[in-house]
Amino acid sequence: MLGPGSKQHQRQLLCSFLPGLFACVGCVPRRTRRSARGRVESPAPACAVTLLLQRLQDNQGDRAQAYCELEHVLWEDDSRPPCGVLNRLLAEVSQDLTAAQGVPDSMRMAASNVLVALARTHFTLVMAELQGHLKATGEMSKEFVLITLSKLFTNYAPQCISFVWLTLAGLRSVVGWVRGGRTLRIACAVVKQLLEGVKVHLCSGKQCPWPAVEIEQIYKSLYQLLCSVLRNWQDCQEEKDKQAVLGAVATMMAVLLQEELLREHVWEQLLCLGHLYQEVQDTCRGTKSLNIFLEALEGVQSVIPRDKFLAITSAVFYQLSDNTKECSEADRAELTHCILLQARICPEETVLFLQTQLGADREAGCVAALGLLGALARSDEPVMTEKLPQVVEAVQCLCSDPRTQVRRAILHFIKDVLSANAQSCSAWDVVGHIFSEFSRTTGRRAAGDLSAQEAREEGALQELCVDILGSLDVSVRGMSKLLWPRLLLYVVPAQYTGMLIPVSRCVQALAEGGDPMVREIEELDPHFLSSMFQGPLLTPQTLLARLLT
Repeated sequence: MLGPGSKQHQRQLLCSFLPGLFACVGCVPRRTRRSARGRVESPAPACAVTLLLQRLQDNQGDRAQAYCELEHVLWEDDSRPPCGVLNRLLAEVSQDLTAAQGVPDSMRMAASNVLVALARTHFTLVMAELQGHLKATGEMSKEFVLITLSKLFTNYAPQCISFVWLTLAGLRSVVGWVRGGRTLRIACAVVKQLLEGVKVHLCSGKQCPWPAVEIEQIYKSLYQLLCSVLRNWQDCQEEKDKQAVLGAVATMMAVLLQEELLREHVWEQLLCLGHLYQEVQDTCRGTKSLNIFLEALEGVQSVIPRDKFLAITSAVFYQLSDNTKECSEADRAELTHCILLQARICPEETVLFLQTQLGADREAGCVAALGLLGALARSDEPVMTEKLPQVVEAVQCLCSDPRTQVRRAILHFIKDVLSANAQSCSAWDVVGHIFSEFSRTTGRRAAGDLSAQEAREEGALQELCVDILGSLDVSVRGMSKLLWPRLLLYVVPAQYTGMLIPVSRCVQALAEGGDPMVREIEELDPHFLSSMFQGPLLTPQTLLARLLT
């Protein structure tokens, strides 16, 4: 009997162990291969992988071309390299993928594509290799490691779910040593891409793939990543870097809002978010990033710190009212959308903030506030419907403002209000203001003391008055009461001759819609009616004579 410690027993154990060891490293003793040739069938693509790997290891021919051929083979349905070949392939590809210098981007991209193809059959090993590179220190490039991760998120989203926590930890390591440039921007893009998937799964309720403990760990890692990004990248200098960091920070904060216990930490970072936003020169791109956070905030039922929220509102408003910067229509649309979002989140604070800007000395600020209040009126937000009469009264205080841009903005505001809710204008005769403004511009142009530029501006104001009256929708609720019979006051006076056509069209539209005097006679002001029809200015004879001229 063989003893457990005898040499013969040890030899037998070794002989039984070696075949398994050889299989793990991808090689089998020659004698075994020969005897097993008839029983074990090696797929052809594995042989192709081995040959191409040998070319890479021997530095034969074009490496990028070898990678392209290797990628093609790995995408074949029956290709599954043995373990030993796989390990050597990972080592060879990683060497080019992470080389600090001396390897062109085209070759790195080809190597990245090989890993993506290899992940089809060996996803866990490829992901583990990339995670190791993220956390590794020393002289190595992580740019194409991040690019490869992004491709895995795109091609294998379900398999990536299990690696979210590890990836967040790895990204935190990258943030610690990258200070700017393309790698920073790619890392920010990877953060946004990863979190888009995370957000979908976290909001899926019972279908969420993570247990509660792991969700808590994901949130914790994400908050640590946010703090690391703000600590290391908040003061980056390049415009593209600033845009990337703002987008990543806004996305991270939007996801963190889903966890109630972390919201206080999110509020603490609101000022940092506002600072990042103010630093970005591309207004449209920066506002789109900010809107990612605000759209998430809109769905959160929570008390938001008023002072910090108003800091965001003020930052956006400053961008819109900064007349030292060129602001395209797309920029204005994005900024206006941003303010509308804030009005839905904190309606009282936003409307009050805009009202305070009406009294500002800065013309651009007053004009911007009028435009935003008009946009809020058009949006038909419940809070604006309630506060519109109050806002209209505030705007009325600007009627005598001589500044041309403010006068134009007031007219646009009136147009917006009349298209949305004519009933809110009961406290201010907005129709009368349109005619007063028309008469005012007529008088200034007739005086003949305007410069060419001023004359053009006054003419544009006149055209705007005519356009507003001509575009009125008399079917809007409260419009009949607002227009009839007030419009008749402006038919006879000669200074309103230029408005006679739109006035006549409005009267015709009111008549075609039914007799407003009969339908709403009880709602009309009797004192106004009396003064109108009994005064010397408007009589049936003068009205008829005017219409016949």
